[in-house]
Amino acid sequence: MVSFIRNLLYDTSLIKSTKFNLPVIGIGNLAIGGTGKSPMTEYLINLLSNEFDIATLSRGYGRKTNTFKIATKDSTHFDIGDEPLQFYNKYDNLIVSVDNNRVNGIKNLLQIATPPDVILLDDSYQHRKLIPGLSILLSDYSNLYYDDYILPFGDLREPRSSSKRADIIIVTKCPNNLSNSKKLYIKSKLQLKVSQKLFFSSVDYSKNVFIGNKSVEFINFITQKFTLVTGLANSNHLVNYLSENNCDFNHIKFKDHHNYKSKDLDNVDNNGNILTTEKDYAKLIETFPERNIYYLPIKVGVESKQEFDKIILNYCR
Repeated sequence: MVSFIRNLLYDTSLIKSTKFNLPVIGIGNLAIGGTGKSPMTEYLINLLSNEFDIATLSRGYGRKTNTFKIATKDSTHFDIGDEPLQFYNKYDNLIVSVDNNRVNGIKNLLQIATPPDVILLDDSYQHRKLIPGLSILLSDYSNLYYDDYILPFGDLREPRSSSKRADIIIVTKCPNNLSNSKKLYIKSKLQLKVSQKLFFSSVDYSKNVFIGNKSVEFINFITQKFTLVTGLANSNHLVNYLSENNCDFNHIKFKDHHNYKSKDLDNVDNNGNILTTEKDYAKLIETFPERNIYYLPIKVGVESKQEFDKIILNYCR
């Protein structure tokens, strides 16, 4: 009821929202947990960075600060959060910023010496104070929002009808062999508006695992038993991928955005290899600099990529 009333107040403009005169792309979801927002943000960074100066803006979940910040070489996950730190470590010319208030964050970004051409909002769908110029809604193939319910009966943060605010809906983490009949069934269940575009995406895992600046081929890394350490909302996709590749591993699972402590790996062999996600790597290596910690990067593969890229580029241009 609270969620419904809140959205109604914004939809009827009884509570005002702000829109900016530069390309602002919002990436979000209706459900709690991981639907692939950060990999999709990275997809857009890779698509746009050759043509535009890009900034990412997010809340910086789990940080111990609460004001506007731009990432620097001295930033830690306590300052800006784990996913923004991942972006900063990965992209040289990217402006990475955090602010609990996205409107305030954009105002601050526009005042820096070289303001961005395009701003990407990571996890912003429920931030109704700001109206993005283009809104992308993600939904996990294994838990599509049309079969879900609002908390505490399901995983939704707000009603399914809120999907109507999106310009683009992407079904994420799809199996590679998804049939056309299944896609048509999903499309019919989503009940899209005429103006909404639907795309399907999958997760592509790197052929290499990385430790610092070094890499090892994945097929060579998995010849020995290892420990998988994850701090994700949903690690099933990764676990299934490793199992399908006949990997021999133990899995230590922590809650999403977990801040690692020295005792967390007490039961892991000091000389054994550890595999983790790109998001968790920076935090783990800070806490356990002497351990053999590798990470496995992922990227998003979008079906109908040419059409999707064209929509994004045309909007930004």
